[in-house]
Amino acid sequence: MPKYETKTYKDVLYFKYNEMAESAEEAKQQAEEVRRVLRQPGINKFLNDNSNIHAVAKPEVNEVWGELMSWVSDNIEKNATVAPNVTLKMQLNRLSKKAGTYERVRAFTTLEDALQFMDVPEMKI
Repeated sequence: MPKYETKTYKDVLYFKYNEMAESAEEAKQQAEEVRRVLRQPGINKFLNDNSNIHAVAKPEVNEVWGELMSWVSDNIEKNATVAPNVTLKMQLNRLSKKAGTYERVRAFTTLEDALQFMDVPEMKI
């Protein structure tokens, strides 16, 4: 199984992490692939599916993903994360509310709810 999968549908990039990056270099390669697709005309929403991730990323991997999410926030219309549990979902949503981005940056525990938020409930994964 690959470490991640991607799919585009309408204006959405779907990125599913199957296994966390092991190094900053690997995370940078993944992040650059996300940026490459999100720069394509007509792609303006990012759906990040972390439902399979139950381990904590190494600090250097978190740093790369933090930089990517900052870039996403500045360049993308909507961003949804499918969290592996309710606690993480609630934490991410609290951060989004505090930052004033809750209308366009949100976390969910089900893919179906995230697809609804992204305005593509019919998208097949």
